[in-house]
Amino acid sequence: MKEIRLAKKKVLFDKSPVIFSYQPKEDWKNYFDVKSGNWYYEDGAIIGFEPGNKGGILFTKEFFEKDVMLCFTVSAVLPATRDLNAVWAARWDDVTDYLESGYVCGLNGWWENKAGIERHRGNGLYSTTSLYKYTPGTEVRMICGSIGGHCFMVVDDVLVTELIDPNPISGGHAGFSAYCTKLRIRDIEVREIVWEDFKQVYTPQFDIEE
Repeated sequence: MKEIRLAKKKVLFDKSPVIFSYQPKEDWKNYFDVKSGNWYYEDGAIIGFEPGNKGGILFTKEFFEKDVMLCFTVSAVLPATRDLNAVWAARWDDVTDYLESGYVCGLNGWWENKAGIERHRGNGLYSTTSLYKYTPGTEVRMICGSIGGHCFMVVDDVLVTELIDPNPISGGHAGFSAYCTKLRIRDIEVREIVWEDFKQVYTPQFDIEE
């Protein structure tokens, strides 16, 4: 992928430097913190499992100050079919022992197998679509991130949805959320986002008679 075309912005993917890269191995706990749920290594992947009606959360140990995008390969582990979720710009609340803030994106979530992005504890700020259809058990390549609150999610090189947060958050951990599901995750990387303004205008497609 060379670029991701957003509304008024163009992410220069191939020019965005990789600042974290990890292929899961037995040493995965050196790079990730288990915040909740059940996480373990198996056959070249990190497995996340949370049977309860809540999110099992895994954070990178590294805290990213700048806007980043998280890239990874993921599948639901059958019979699980839903909530292939990732988080970024995320912080943990030690008092409530759950996410304090962050952006969450996912496939086959929001109760009706929708794809979308939401701001955690963001007063109901979210964007979803029922048009993207994930086939449970198959692997997909997901990219998610934000530029000053302009959030995006790409699946297998196709932009699925965008969300613009008028009160953006930035700086935090990246990671994953297995919400009442079981996930298999590999080929993980975090990139610092390089982008440019993207002028978009409509060119008339027909003549208008006076």
